[in-house]
Amino acid sequence: MKTRIVCFGLLLTAASLIAAPVIGAQQPGGVSPGADSSAMDTLKRMGDFMSRLQRFSVTIRDGYDVVQESGQKIEFGDVRKLTLVRPDRLRVDVLRSDGEKAHVAFDGRLITVYSPNQKVYATSYVPGDIDGAVTHFVRDLQMRLPLAMLLLTGLPGEIDRRVVSAEVVETSSIIDPPCIHLAARTDRVDFQVWVPSEGDPLPRRVVITYKEEAGQPQFWANFTEWNLSPEAADTLFALSIPQEATRIEFLSRMRPAAKPAAKKGGRK
Repeated sequence: MKTRIVCFGLLLTAASLIAAPVIGAQQPGGVSPGADSSAMDTLKRMGDFMSRLQRFSVTIRDGYDVVQESGQKIEFGDVRKLTLVRPDRLRVDVLRSDGEKAHVAFDGRLITVYSPNQKVYATSYVPGDIDGAVTHFVRDLQMRLPLAMLLLTGLPGEIDRRVVSAEVVETSSIIDPPCIHLAARTDRVDFQVWVPSEGDPLPRRVVITYKEEAGQPQFWANFTEWNLSPEAADTLFALSIPQEATRIEFLSRMRPAAKPAAKKGGRK
């Protein structure tokens, strides 16, 4: 059976379906003239609000399809606790549905990824802000960071650049608080997002359909426990790695061993 990758070493390089497209890449198009202006206004309001937040924490429960060779879809999931403090502090604590745990932290100069189950960790030196660290993490290290775009100060521009159509589906009363249900499209994915009709426009649910992938797998995420003033000491962003843990390299940085030179002459 074709299932998700469970080896932490492979996890460190696997660019899964949930990873955002290369951040900052120019996308063709722009918003279609036929796009619902109220839907775009809501998307932009969410993007502007998220990009201006100086700190927040949120719990995200997500699920994603892995399409088997038979065409059957099998869903896996995670629970993530994310804490962000601009300009240069980020931590994500992950619990996967199979019990595996992972911690990711950025302290303004170093990205650290640690697996307590497998007692291995990897680091990458990238001084700067969260935008630069997230870009490096997804693009250069080829790591999986679901919904990475929501962490960027450039989110409003990404919405303008990528979204080619958007419409209001309904106002959903079964989500607390009631939310405007939006359906939108980019060149590569279709997505839905639920944004509160009143109050802070913080996303409460996201569904992404990867329409160009075989079987059109989906990713979904529910957002709860939003906190816009979390207590976050600097120690939170410096992972405590036990001495018995083994340091490994991100697989994106590893190169295949050079093949030995062919011997000249001799019997063919």
